[in-house]
This record gives sequence, structure tokens and C-alpha cells, in this order.
Amino acid sequence: MLSVSAADGTPLAVYRDTPARPRPDGATIVLVHGASVTADLWRIHTRHLTGLGFTVLRYDQRAHGRTPRGRAPLTIEQLADDLNHILRALVPTEPLVLAGHSLGGLVLQELAALHPQLLPRIRGMVLLSATARQASVLPGRGPRALLLAAGRSLFALTCTHAPQAVDRVRRLLPDTHRYTLTLHPGTGPDDGPPPCRHGIRHTPTADLTALWQCLRRYRARHLPVLEHLSGRLLLMAGADDQHIPAEHTRQLADRLTTARLEILPRTTHALPVRHPALISARIAHFAAEPRLRPHLPKDPPFPNSLLSEQSH
Repeated sequence: MLSVSAADGTPLAVYRDTPARPRPDGATIVLVHGASVTADLWRIHTRHLTGLGFTVLRYDQRAHGRTPRGRAPLTIEQLADDLNHILRALVPTEPLVLAGHSLGGLVLQELAALHPQLLPRIRGMVLLSATARQASVLPGRGPRALLLAAGRSLFALTCTHAPQAVDRVRRLLPDTHRYTLTLHPGTGPDDGPPPCRHGIRHTPTADLTALWQCLRRYRARHLPVLEHLSGRLLLMAGADDQHIPAEHTRQLADRLTTARLEILPRTTHALPVRHPALISARIAHFAAEPRLRPHLPKDPPFPNSLLSEQSH
């Protein structure tokens, strides 16, 4: 476990996993989690990738896990700046492979827009459940989607206008509940991230609302910058995702003509959890030195073993 200071002085909790036998030709892999979880999301992926000889960096995003909220505004731009500080401190010159899920994918898109000088160092970028548009409470069409949207809207309205009341309710929840609120330090070993279910247990509702509003206003800017990655950009989405519908990822792919798109059947927003081995293989493909890369298959395989493997 390492600590890197953000621009406002916030200590960012970073976890560096090094392989027993490092590959001399390998890139450093940086994994960025989404909202409401921690770097623990990437536990199985990290084990796969270090087993292949790659160094992996994970970190708890601002207001998640072991990283406090800090004083800076909770915006995509700020989260991208946090990541840039981590890269400057820990991998200032080495080749990179970047992978992000959901909010993490938006952070990577923003990082490329704000710091295009990084692009020559990036061997590959994998965006899971990515979108170029703002988050929506409506996951699709039909009665079930409308009912889900109504519930989400009511919950978001309550959190926005009565965050302190929501916090009082969260303090009454059992410790095992993922939305409980506690001021006590997280459990788990000091050298690793807290479990995903502890991702926001130290984050007040007002801060979570600020992050949600940021996602609601999100618009990908300077997408053409990502075109410079050419064949080094891969988009992956779950066909049954009700948080960021696969159609949103498909629309992003249509705007990035050089990007590759994979839609995984019978998969929800828990894409990294359902297919850790497959995603690790895609990341490892980019991390290998280009002349030594295996051919990336045109159509992804879906062994039954991948469907049953869970990370938490």
C-alpha cells in the first residue's frame, strides 16, 4: 500500500502488486474502479496479471475505500487529475495499459482529454461499461425499466434534498450492509483495499450526491483524442447492463471508429466480476511488448468456467 498526494493534498490510497518474475518487456497495468466500490474489485484480475509477470497498480478513488473525500470538488476532471498525480509519482516514464470500469472508464476518457501527452506511452486502454453521455436513471424501455427508473429517481431526490436524514438511516444499518455509514476505520489488512462492499461506508450522502450529479452532467469531451490510440482501444459491455446499457457503449464505439467493441451476452453491469479471466486476458494482450503479442481473436470465447468465477 502506497500513498500519493493529490493536488489538494488528499492522500490517495494506491496498491502496487509486483510479480515474482517480472517481464522485462511488460507495461505497468493501472486498474480504475467504478462508483461505490473499491480497488478490491480487481482482486482476481490482479492475481491473473501478476501471474503473467505484469506489475499492477490499483487505487481507491476519492471518497471511496481508504481514500478520503478531500477538499476538491467531486468531478470527473478532479478524479482524472488524481489519477494523473498517481502516474506522475509512480510510473513517470514506463509504458502503460489502462483499464477502467463504469465511472473508472469515464475517468480514463477524461485523462486522455486532459493529458494527451500520455497517449504515446499507452499500449492499450480497456473501457468496461463505458459511455459518452450522462448517466441515466432509465435503463431501457418497457414497464420494468420505467418502474426501476421511478425508484432510482425517488432515491436520488431524497439523497439530494435530505442527505442528513439519509445519513441517520445509514447509521442504523447493520455493519454488513453495503450502504451503512460509519466513522470507524475500515476492516481488512493494512496493505490491501477494503472489500468492495465497504467502498462508501465512510462517505456521507451529500458527497455521494455530488458525485451522482457529476455523472448526470457528464459529457465526454475531445473524444477524437482517443482516436490516436488506433487499434489500442477496446470497449466491452454487458448485454444485460441496466446501469449503462450496452447501447450507450455501442454509440461510443460508433464515435470512435478505430475502437474494437465486444458485447458480452447474459452479463450485467457486474462485468468485471462475471468475466475476470477474459478481461484479464484482454488487458494482458495489450500489456505485452507489441512484437510479442498473441493475436486477439475476432470473437471472444465464453467458457463456462468464466461465468461461474466471482471476485467477491
